[in-house]
Amino acid sequence: MKLILVDDEKGILEGLKKMVDRYIPECEVVGTAYNGLEGFELIQRWQPDIVITDIRMPQAGGLDMIQMLKTVGIQSKFILLSGYADFEYAQKGIKLGVNFYINKPVEEQELRDCVCQVMEMIRLERSKVQEMDALKKATYLRIQEDGLRDILDMGNDHTEIAEELLRIGCMPGEGAHFACILIEINSNAEGLKELGFDSVFRQIDLVFRHYGSVYRFRYTGAQIAVIVIHGAALENRDMVHTTQRLHEVLFRQLNVSSVIGIGSVQEQPRGISQSFEEARNALSYQVIKGGEPVFSFTQIMNMTGKSELVTEEMIAGLEAAIDSMDERESVDMIHRIFRRIEAEPGFSPADLQLQCLNLLLLSIRKVSFQQLQQNTLLSRQLLSLEGISRFKTLASLEQWMVEVIGGIIAFMLEHRTSKKRDMISEIKEYVTAHYDEPISLAELAARFYMNPYYLSQFFKQKTGETYLNFLTHIRISKAKELLEQTDLKIYEICHKVGYSDAQHFARMFEKWTGFKPRDYRKSLAEQ
Repeated sequence: MKLILVDDEKGILEGLKKMVDRYIPECEVVGTAYNGLEGFELIQRWQPDIVITDIRMPQAGGLDMIQMLKTVGIQSKFILLSGYADFEYAQKGIKLGVNFYINKPVEEQELRDCVCQVMEMIRLERSKVQEMDALKKATYLRIQEDGLRDILDMGNDHTEIAEELLRIGCMPGEGAHFACILIEINSNAEGLKELGFDSVFRQIDLVFRHYGSVYRFRYTGAQIAVIVIHGAALENRDMVHTTQRLHEVLFRQLNVSSVIGIGSVQEQPRGISQSFEEARNALSYQVIKGGEPVFSFTQIMNMTGKSELVTEEMIAGLEAAIDSMDERESVDMIHRIFRRIEAEPGFSPADLQLQCLNLLLLSIRKVSFQQLQQNTLLSRQLLSLEGISRFKTLASLEQWMVEVIGGIIAFMLEHRTSKKRDMISEIKEYVTAHYDEPISLAELAARFYMNPYYLSQFFKQKTGETYLNFLTHIRISKAKELLEQTDLKIYEICHKVGYSDAQHFARMFEKWTGFKPRDYRKSLAEQ
């Protein structure tokens, strides 16, 4: 620790310095001064941990010097050195926060004991500051993550809320470009089991460090969401190149294999949700297609720009059959689709594989990737390295499609005991019972064995509102009840209804009710 000595007697300064050097090796004397004015300048320059100062000195005494230093925000600890047993000095020193005194002539043991007490106090204070800083950082990161999860899950219709959530998390918004990445880590990765997700996060930070801001967190299970926010323009090819490098680094440094989907670059906060949906879509292509581990949505759009063989009516028919878990009707639709393909000349095996790929995306969009991995049949057929590319003839593709669709329907039947099961009602009941918990769309989808994107679309289709709107309505309604029936403080109500940030809670409450929470409570008292 740095220490400065202030005394108007040269012999005392030299004696103190020798004792500190000899008996207190934890401290280094970085400077000495002969009066309070010199000490004032020296201490401001060095910002020492400890100052040992005489009380009576020419020009400015020790107490005057301490008072001046306090006014400029110096946080050093002071030990007063005096040959005067004067209560007035001690009383003034106590008011200035000085709790340590040494009488002249200074004894070696007394000096060491006193300085050691001060050092222990400093260490304790620093430890408390570090704990508080760690708590603040954890809270801040939690607020950021909650805000980003809401943006990812809310859809594209909530520009104001997306911008507000970025502001609450102190994340850049205006004039920025946005892109989302979804990383699926191999759940059997030995490197991940040993090192944990923090090691993956560190590699993400390192590889993407040249972008303005990068936010990453576990989205669900073995999936990591990455949101890149950059002040300048983002090029899709640069994002693909950087992401490919991340894949290589994860495997080389951590022995972790991954599949990565990349969404398109967006210029508005509301586009973050769209980019993330595209990243999920791209990830699905990668899982089925096999081959390269990194795929961007932009590349997918370029691939699917060719003439379509399958009509919208056929797609709607297949979707309806899968929705009702009718295997016979689904297989009939597959046969009809392939008869259509068979009648169209001039398509290569690659084109045929692409058509099947599109159909498969339609088929599995209701099922979460985690659940696909857990199903042996589907995992073997869909997630193999060769993927769809190993089937070269129309007949082999058709038979494979029939097997896969049958496996998907069997899987859905296994996890949904009744075809008539009212999933929306069950989801609403679950959310109503757990509104005070941090329920993300991804966690909810995993619980109900559904793909997050499909759940989001399905919920809006069946209810007319987004999942996030429904959750917010439940939370605000419960908050109104607590404001009406209890004396709980606003921040306590905020946490009880599932919000981690009181400011965001207050803004959402005002958006839904027209009142700030405090004003709402006052209006009740006036009625």
